Amino acid sequence: MIPWQTNALRGPNRWSGRSVLELYLPPEAAFRSAPPLARVVKPLADFLDSGRFTTTHPESISSARSVLDRLSGTPQTQATWAEVWLRIAQWMSAMSGVPVAWLEPAESLASDEDCESQWVLPLEMEEELLACKCFGLAHEWIEACQRGDSYPIASKFRELFDYADDIRLGPSSRAILDAAKARGIPSYRLTLGSLCQLGEGKHQRRIWTAETDATSAIGESIASDKDLTKRLLRNVGVPIPLGRLVTSPQDAWAAALEVGLPVVVKPKDANHQRGISIELTQQDEVMKAYDWAIEDGQTGHVMVEQFARGQHHRLLVVGDRMVAASRGHFETVTGDGRSSIEQLVGILNQDPRRGEAYTDPLGVLKLDAAAKIELSKQGLTVESIPEAHREVLIRRTGDLTTDCTDEVHPQTAAQAVLAAQVVGLDVAGLDVLAEDISAPLAPQRGAVVEVNAGPSLSCHVAPMFGNPQPVGEAIVEMLFPASCSWVIPIHGLLASAYDEPCKNQVQSWMQEQIAKGLTAASVVPGSVQIQDQCIDLEDCDTRTRALAALGNPRVEILLVVLSPRDLLGHGLPIWRLDELRLVDGAIESIRASGTEEVFRVLRNAMPLEAQPKWLHGT
Repeated sequence: MIPWQTNALRGPNRWSGRSVLELYLPPEAAFRSAPPLARVVKPLADFLDSGRFTTTHPESISSARSVLDRLSGTPQTQATWAEVWLRIAQWMSAMSGVPVAWLEPAESLASDEDCESQWVLPLEMEEELLACKCFGLAHEWIEACQRGDSYPIASKFRELFDYADDIRLGPSSRAILDAAKARGIPSYRLTLGSLCQLGEGKHQRRIWTAETDATSAIGESIASDKDLTKRLLRNVGVPIPLGRLVTSPQDAWAAALEVGLPVVVKPKDANHQRGISIELTQQDEVMKAYDWAIEDGQTGHVMVEQFARGQHHRLLVVGDRMVAASRGHFETVTGDGRSSIEQLVGILNQDPRRGEAYTDPLGVLKLDAAAKIELSKQGLTVESIPEAHREVLIRRTGDLTTDCTDEVHPQTAAQAVLAAQVVGLDVAGLDVLAEDISAPLAPQRGAVVEVNAGPSLSCHVAPMFGNPQPVGEAIVEMLFPASCSWVIPIHGLLASAYDEPCKNQVQSWMQEQIAKGLTAASVVPGSVQIQDQCIDLEDCDTRTRALAALGNPRVEILLVVLSPRDLLGHGLPIWRLDELRLVDGAIESIRASGTEEVFRVLRNAMPLEAQPKWLHGT
């Protein structure tokens, strides 16, 4: 086993303006002979050509191909173990959805005369754990190639894909953060979940997937109460299916007769289509659907409502605009005269685009109680063997696959905005049933059947068919109109040590900013100072202290004390510097640490026009 260690650089660093995971190897491991490149590259290229994988990141596939192309062009004599390991880790990262730059391994000179130098493999990263996983799987693959062992590439890729889903932000959060980045708005992930901060200090906003810090808790509660939502929508003239709450299977049948058959039975607080049964006409179907709604919806409150004909559509409202729409499809299987419906569904689920992860383009089709009710309406069971070419309907509310934003009738778009506003949501996903989304709803007996808080953006960001919509941009524009600021000035103070001259310079800077009427913060070893308040953060690293200051909603300007050693060992603790000052003696410390590498970190963090001349040796 090759001994290796890693070090995470979570800000601009000597390698890149992005976060980097460094992997350290002793020279004897770094220059070990690599397996033949053809044995390493060809199976991975064949896997890409096979299409036996799912990805919601098509740009990553081109990046993965590029890595293999460049690696295969490397002369075998130059293909050291370190070089091949880094490139296959790059390939793994691209396949996980994180394309990275081509960085070169380099020698890291030992600071202690008794220690030998090591080789460093730098891999740009989005999440440290995911980058470690990429290095680990790359090592497994190269070892297998070296031994000539078989290796389950497809299952290992699925393992990587699922791991990335668990570790990375989801597609909704990423769409918003990518849109923010395009506008120069900094973002920070605050938890291992989806809570993120956009902007800095007094200008900050927060999101949690597609919910914002302005999303009303009252609005969320109303949206989860389907009966209340329907009453509010009806009061403002938005078409809805009539219905009521029911208390038993018998009451469900009575309600079905009241509103008129066919009907829908669903949990009162239905979400993600759980526990919903559609177009029911028979008493036994309705009564079974009542039990299914309680079981799958995990609720004791069930609704029966009119069945609105048409296809399922999802309309996304952001602020006062409908910004995107997607259409679902009916889930069907086609008989071959030999296979049962259960077997046909199993074959359908072998499609690599289907999976349990929320980033899979298609979900796994399940023969649950709702599907069995749908089959019974066609005189079938899961054991039935449909004749050849017969299309069998399994589920009416399939995945949202097709963008239809440009088709939505203006009246329907206006009603969607009104529905979101009356519920009280700044971002809402509306489920609409309509046979023709380009026509008004009422004449075709279409209806808004649900209003959802925190809607998924996946179907709009990466539809299987049609054009992606700029939904992340719409949310960022709502949070930060063009006239808004989103950053605060960040100054750096480079010092060899946090000694008296450095402390005096920090206090002088603080007094200067306070005299200007600004709420100032300084990040120093062990603490954060906000105006005259000192917050003890001795157990935190510099990055954590800096993020604490940037997360303070009162801070208007920030100073961070930096040391050359920390810059090399951990990278810059923040993503940029607007101004940089030196404490006396810092230049000597920089020379001792490695002048060019320290300067490279700082240049990666500062706009060119803000860089002092001494950063360029003048």
